[in-house]
Amino acid sequence: MANLRTEILRFLEAEASATAASIVDFGLALGLTYGHVLPYTWSNIIGVVMGGITNCLLNSRYVFRGHGRKKKEIALRYFMVWFGSMCLNGLGTNGVTALLGARWFVVVKCVIAFFVAVGFNYPLQRGFVFRSRKIER
Repeated sequence: MANLRTEILRFLEAEASATAASIVDFGLALGLTYGHVLPYTWSNIIGVVMGGITNCLLNSRYVFRGHGRKKKEIALRYFMVWFGSMCLNGLGTNGVTALLGARWFVVVKCVIAFFVAVGFNYPLQRGFVFRSRKIER
């Protein structure tokens, strides 16, 4: 039972980290788009990049501590997962927004971000990026 509690707590911590990263991501994407600084395609990509950096730093320091990996190794593993996430988020959001129209950008971004976070990011961060070195040996 303690293991289940630990896993639930870790998932909730990861979701808190993802929420902070999403604030950075969405804040930049929406601010740059609606501030008429950049078109939504570029604003979205910049938001995803900065959100990814935020999430990696928070996860490494606070969520998946004790993994025993060096910073370079974490960065490489995170980059691989983040790149897939960026493609899914960026291409998914831009593609669906192009189909539905720019007025649906915020809704589309939220829906795509949710599915990518739960179905792609967390499982790969937990089982690959921050997997404890002790388990692999």
